[in-house]
Amino acid sequence: MKYLITESKLEQVIYDYIDKLFAAENGKTEIHKLNSLGEDDDEIDDAYDFVNDDYYDGDNQDYLFSWTGREYYDNEKRKNYQSKGIKFIDLAPIVEIHDENKIRTLNLIFNEMWKPIFKKWFQDKVNLPVKTLYV
Repeated sequence: MKYLITESKLEQVIYDYIDKLFAAENGKTEIHKLNSLGEDDDEIDDAYDFVNDDYYDGDNQDYLFSWTGREYYDNEKRKNYQSKGIKFIDLAPIVEIHDENKIRTLNLIFNEMWKPIFKKWFQDKVNLPVKTLYV
């Protein structure tokens, strides 16, 4: 027996899966933005880290994502950061997912199809643009 599913329905299934995958244990899907801090605990321009409610519930909680914009790379310390020969400033704004198990899960279930949907989901959640998903 064959089942047909429209592209928009599949995209919604992936979007909803991402929402649940990054939800806090209490079920809340809100994502909180934190200013990124440098080695001297000064705020870094055009860089943010993101957490869910679990981050505030206990010790040793990790960031879910990091986001860096063009201004982050437009300084002397990071001007030459590159990925596969391309300068990061040309890839920005960049979002990086920190949990490799979640990346593996998404790849196993949805192959590459989840990546553009994740970008949309991230933009919807935190209202920041994304050019590159760094996984």
